[in-house]
Amino acid sequence: MTSNFSWLKKPLSLKPSQRYFFAGALTMLSSAQTMASNHSLLIAVDGLRGDGIENSVTPNFDKLIQGTWAEGYQGAFAFYAQTMKDAAPNSGPNHVGIMTGVTSSKSSVTGNSDVHTGRYDQYPHYQSLLERHNSKLNTAYLVTWSTDMQIANNADLKIDSNDAGNVANTLAIINGTYQSNDWPRGTTPDSIFLFLDDVDAAGHACCFAASDTGYVDEVADVDKQIGSILAAIKARPNFGNENWQIVVTSDHGGRGSSHGIHAADNYTIPFLVVSKSAKQGYLTGVPKNYDAAPTVLAHHGVSVPSNMDGVVRGNSVQQKAPEAIETDLITYLPFEGDFHDKSGNHLHAHVGGGSPEVNSGGKFGRFVAINGDKEFLTLGNPSELDFAHARDFTLMTWYRVNGDQHGDPVIVGNKNWDSGSNRGTLLLANEGNGDDVGINIASTSADRKDIDPIDYTFNGWWLLVATFDRDGSATLYAGSPTGELNIISGSIEDVGDISSSLDWNIGQDGTGRYKYNLKADLDDFAVWGRALSIDEVRTLYNGGAGTEINRILGNVSTKYLTAESNIIAGQDYSVIITTVVDGQTCGLEWDATLRNRERNAKWDCAGRADPLTLKVNKVESSGGVKRVSGYLVAQGGKGAFEWDADMVSNERNAKFDEGTSGDYLTFTLSNSANSSKISAIAYDKECGLEWDADLIGGERNAKFDCRPRYDSFTIQLLD
Repeated sequence: MTSNFSWLKKPLSLKPSQRYFFAGALTMLSSAQTMASNHSLLIAVDGLRGDGIENSVTPNFDKLIQGTWAEGYQGAFAFYAQTMKDAAPNSGPNHVGIMTGVTSSKSSVTGNSDVHTGRYDQYPHYQSLLERHNSKLNTAYLVTWSTDMQIANNADLKIDSNDAGNVANTLAIINGTYQSNDWPRGTTPDSIFLFLDDVDAAGHACCFAASDTGYVDEVADVDKQIGSILAAIKARPNFGNENWQIVVTSDHGGRGSSHGIHAADNYTIPFLVVSKSAKQGYLTGVPKNYDAAPTVLAHHGVSVPSNMDGVVRGNSVQQKAPEAIETDLITYLPFEGDFHDKSGNHLHAHVGGGSPEVNSGGKFGRFVAINGDKEFLTLGNPSELDFAHARDFTLMTWYRVNGDQHGDPVIVGNKNWDSGSNRGTLLLANEGNGDDVGINIASTSADRKDIDPIDYTFNGWWLLVATFDRDGSATLYAGSPTGELNIISGSIEDVGDISSSLDWNIGQDGTGRYKYNLKADLDDFAVWGRALSIDEVRTLYNGGAGTEINRILGNVSTKYLTAESNIIAGQDYSVIITTVVDGQTCGLEWDATLRNRERNAKWDCAGRADPLTLKVNKVESSGGVKRVSGYLVAQGGKGAFEWDADMVSNERNAKFDEGTSGDYLTFTLSNSANSSKISAIAYDKECGLEWDADLIGGERNAKFDCRPRYDSFTIQLLD
């Protein structure tokens, strides 16, 4: 209840001893008034992975993170925060940790069945500590898992309901309309704890995954619920004079439809602190979910008990990333016909074994295919790639495969992979079940860290980025062809010297003799001497479309035909044509089988395309669109592109005919390199080039649809 101190305004005549007493009383009253002006809302979202917010529609989380929720408030955020490690990543021990600030070894809570036996007398709930410090504080505790009612807590109000009910209860508490025997109508809330469970339920229903619509939709629903609570806080009549703190975290992530596994996808969770005193940016170090309790206590001016494992978060954030992504770029291999470094540092790669091929149809221009036994590239062991005890770094590549790896091959690394405890670093394929990626880093067996797994799909281009913050976390980003940016993380604070006498190899371990060789396509490979920020990773990923580093560097980048291209009638252009189907890059090819001097035209969805020659006859431009007409011929004498005379269900097969010059085609080019249309006139009817819906053996038939319908293509110019 609010006290009336108006009598203090009256003039008083005091004796010296009374003056000392009164000064102390003023100090105590001032402290009480400060506490009364501070308000906190701690939200625990069950089952919210660290990348859950990244891949969902979350405008309210975004405002909190970006510091734009309310004037004077900043957001300190970590998508790489961690659960406790001395218990499995399940609800019981982590709920207790969030509320008490200690891990399982102190609370003695190891699972969901022993929550009632926790050592709450020695490690009290943070709201109990608030009440002990000032019993006049109004504290509310709202949970949706009945087991949480077994955690001892001296809060004034305790409610066990479902998510919708407790969001409604929280709104009523904030706007002053909630009323019960323990909470008179109009009571001002000082501390609110709110637990929300539906995200966890969505994960268990299918998958704790960015690719699961049910999971990401539920994260979006929670964002809307939190948005309504934030709006209620801002609508409070005295909001401008109040000092709110909002903390959001989670108890665990997940894999598949479950959790409780000792692995990075289960450990990685978000941690967010929003207040007037928080710094804006990404939190330093490795935040833990059990940092929540001390963070709230500090906001209320309560001393954090020395026996707490958690620490106060929000006052220290990372330095901002450099203005230019290319800052501290050590080497960059675009694989545009060779293995040369285009960063300007001349740290070229060389063939370490076999005969890696540079082919057309990469993510940007060309790519390197590493397929043969003991086939790999090497960067050697230069001093520029010695990251020693403390140097941050980043490994990056675009990655594509068309099936499971055999064994656990290395994408890039410099250690002997006979043991993960050997000194060095690896970015790995198939670290688990044949279709996932992970990180291994160690200086000795004592500090070995394995950060995995993220599952990937076949045939599409994935962006893989591994960042290493040596006094914080190693974070693995895997951007899918369909737009999801998967993120897992793990602490590497205690990892020592990772210098290795071995080479940095691409497709093999540092020895070049590991029994399992990588079989994959790689493009736009790069290494930085710093840890890229998530914002920089987002720029490189660009929603799956990607940003070519050549373009960032201002080098001559991959060229595509667009409406802005200078195309001249009478000239020939060497091209490859690709399209994206369900996240897979499919390239126009001629079939190896020759019948009556004709080859079927097909779309190879392993992304490989055959080089073709565009023979331009006429060029027309109008309304921002360029129409280029002419013929398309397969190089190497494999035939000219035609439509088949037979029409079935308004469709004609596409083919390469060795006995003709091809059919006359029109290429309609827009300003977007990915939106070209190709059509032909067949018996006075326009037919648009398409890919067939059926995928057989990794290929789709090429056809002309004479309704007409058109698919969109990318036409890349070759040197």
